[in-house]
Amino acid sequence: MSTSVEFSAIDRLVADIGEIEHSSEERVLRAKSRDRFAQSPLLREIMRGRLADIYIAPASKDELRTVVASCARHRIPITVRGGGTGQFGQAVPLSGGAVIDVTGIVGVVGQRLGSVRALCGTMIADIDSAIRPTGWELRMHPSTAAKATIGGYIAGGHAGIGSCQWGILRDRGNITAIEVMTVEEEPQLVELIGSDVNLAHHAYGANGIITEVELPTAPAWNWQELVISFPTFAQAVRFSVDVCESEGVLKKVVSPQQHPLPTLYPALARFVPEGHSMVLVMAAEQSMPNVEDLVAENDGRIANRCAEGAGDYRLPLYEYTWGHSMMHFQRMNRGLIGLLALYPQQDLYEAIMRVTEEFGDLGPTHLEMKRFDGGLSAQGSPVWEFESQEQMADITRRLQEAGLSIANTHTPVLLASGMKPWARAEAELKRRTDPYGLLAQGKSDDQFDDDVTRNTALPSSGWSYRLTASNENVEQGR
Repeated sequence: MSTSVEFSAIDRLVADIGEIEHSSEERVLRAKSRDRFAQSPLLREIMRGRLADIYIAPASKDELRTVVASCARHRIPITVRGGGTGQFGQAVPLSGGAVIDVTGIVGVVGQRLGSVRALCGTMIADIDSAIRPTGWELRMHPSTAAKATIGGYIAGGHAGIGSCQWGILRDRGNITAIEVMTVEEEPQLVELIGSDVNLAHHAYGANGIITEVELPTAPAWNWQELVISFPTFAQAVRFSVDVCESEGVLKKVVSPQQHPLPTLYPALARFVPEGHSMVLVMAAEQSMPNVEDLVAENDGRIANRCAEGAGDYRLPLYEYTWGHSMMHFQRMNRGLIGLLALYPQQDLYEAIMRVTEEFGDLGPTHLEMKRFDGGLSAQGSPVWEFESQEQMADITRRLQEAGLSIANTHTPVLLASGMKPWARAEAELKRRTDPYGLLAQGKSDDQFDDDVTRNTALPSSGWSYRLTASNENVEQGR
């Protein structure tokens, strides 16, 4: 029996994938075509209403291969989604097509001394739970570890809990291997190792679908959660720099936050006297005598100490730091916002205090201490009440004039962000893994959505990285 009805590309895709879980219901598409972009006032409007045409949830790499092959045949755009915890719109489809949810592709597939390998949809907390009985844990993870997938973290994240000790993900040795699937009629698997891992890291899935990740591990110490109050922010910063420059002190989180930011955490505010600043710290139990000495030297007080996850503030302490911090702030005041500014490594304490004083009228400073290209740095900015894109652009310019490097985390466009170098090697990998240009459309180097780019643009400098084979002749992250 023949029919004259012409199937659409999506109809053909549905016919190809058979029983693999999928949906075109609007309520499903609305839920699965977004991440946490609403945290940004620049993204709230421009990203609202951008939906996929179909949601697909493969349960294995074989099912993923079937879906990807069909998308390649019918030239259907692909947005790969993990836990949806990104804040830049990484998981939002800018040109419709298929949202492919990989959270069903799970499991630790290998562990050896000093590393662990897992499938892309595995929750990061589940990886740590699986390997902790062996005495090891991941070196670093995002504050969203309970919901974020390992593939999503590598595709969209850059640092996190543990970065004050180990550096950021793109630092050599912090990603062991990445396996990616090509988008072709017959998808292939490509293994990236050495410096090549950074070709796919933080590319939002634009140059290959991450299917497996191998990461280095570290000893799983008995971590202590500390809420430390200081009479002044200067003392809080001095302690933070000192403890991070003490390389023998094992730490996982060091987050200085200026008064009145502690008052925006209802669960923590009771530990911090009125007018005081605080530092949130996770330190190994055996390092506590040294931590206590540094606290005392800076006139601080450990207001709360407990084992990891044992606090009566309901959440792991790290969920009050990094990307989670602004979520807490905005629950108290929806209008608050900040920038992702990188402080210079040279004379770090002096740089932090100079910027804090210069921008004191703008708002209190929130920072995360981290290592970066082998040296100690800090990221964050003052927190202020958002008024307009023009206001944010002006503050961006002023902070850069004060010596900070700023990445735009209020855009889903890779080059506009300035966190991801995109040079010849990255472009060549995209041509190899995505010959039809279906992945992360509108977000990579050669694809632009003028409306999105214009409405999220800031005059940000981007971040500078040491030159590697993957970013030859490119010194800026943009």
